[in-house]
Amino acid sequence: MTFSLRTIIDQDIPFVEGIEKEAFPTLWPRTPIKRDMHNKRIAYLVVTDLDQNPRINHLTNPMESPGESPNLYKRFSKTIQSKLFHQAPPRQTPFEMPLGFVSIWFLSDDAHITAIAVSNSWRGHGLGELLMIGSIESAISRNSRVVTLEVRISNSTAISLYQKYGFKKIGIRKAYYNDNREDAVIMTTEPIRSLSYEHRFSALCHEYSQRYYELGLALTNSNGSMPSIGLR
Repeated sequence: MTFSLRTIIDQDIPFVEGIEKEAFPTLWPRTPIKRDMHNKRIAYLVVTDLDQNPRINHLTNPMESPGESPNLYKRFSKTIQSKLFHQAPPRQTPFEMPLGFVSIWFLSDDAHITAIAVSNSWRGHGLGELLMIGSIESAISRNSRVVTLEVRISNSTAISLYQKYGFKKIGIRKAYYNDNREDAVIMTTEPIRSLSYEHRFSALCHEYSQRYYELGLALTNSNGSMPSIGLR
């Protein structure tokens, strides 16, 4: 399997909407993805399988978020690559169906992860963690100071993943979720551009690439370059 991260394009919208409905069936109103994806303060990343996805030829021009550096990832493991910061002119290219997505709001010096979801049939392949890596890398490239999120207090699996990437519990939002009035845990990182966090993140990226490379995972872009890569 060959997975890739990239920014969202118009053709992704119905697939991302379907994943959102599957992951968050009680969410209402639904996220205005088509509107939000053109907001400069919001980033949507999608993960695709370049080998096994149905492909449809179409004209596409992947969007590149402003301020993101194509060289930022050089200090991290070079075995993880993606199309996240690859910008190509309009051309005929295969379309890879999204398997998961993450949305990030950039507010002042805070990058806030608002939702992350992977299609039920693709869970257990490390895609949620890959989207987390992409989110943090995207925040670094936008010069954000910290990354924050909310997570259900009962979601111990997600909380463990966030803690692995340096998120700490800093508070509770009472009755945050409309479906069952469950509390949300507020979590945030230390400054992500600090030397200590860079070392931690670099080690985690290397660990991830080693673990999934052995399973045949490779993240590449179409021109062979090595751009940067970037749960609810």
